[in-house]
Amino acid sequence: MAYQAFTEEWAKAYKDRINTNANYREAARTWEWPLAFVLEADPSLGIEEERAVILDLYRGECRDARVGTKEDLESVPYVISADAYTWKQVMEGQLDPLAAMMRGKLKILKGDMGVLSGYVIAAKELVNSAQQVETEFPDGLA
Repeated sequence: MAYQAFTEEWAKAYKDRINTNANYREAARTWEWPLAFVLEADPSLGIEEERAVILDLYRGECRDARVGTKEDLESVPYVISADAYTWKQVMEGQLDPLAAMMRGKLKILKGDMGVLSGYVIAAKELVNSAQQVETEFPDGLA
């Protein structure tokens, strides 16, 4: 079953995939902070306002995944944002997340890049988990 990107249903399916990923569990065993992924608004694609998914990540486990509010984004220590096209490329394996960050396509809005750099393998495993969720992106994306 395909889920519309960055919705409550998608977040729950993503949580399940993260929690069944043994490689993520190992790579993130010392990570202890919530993280937000933001899908930027794009009215031309029918995304009228930004969508955020909050992941409560703690020591290799995703304790919760849900749609986040503006208040959540203020309190979460790590926020990564991109447009729909970039997220689609990352989730379909066409764009490496680290390369996307270096090129400014994935933007770190909040968080310590030094800390994040110590979790490169965990980040790749988060992407691998996302790639296992059947995701629907808006029509009109190449």
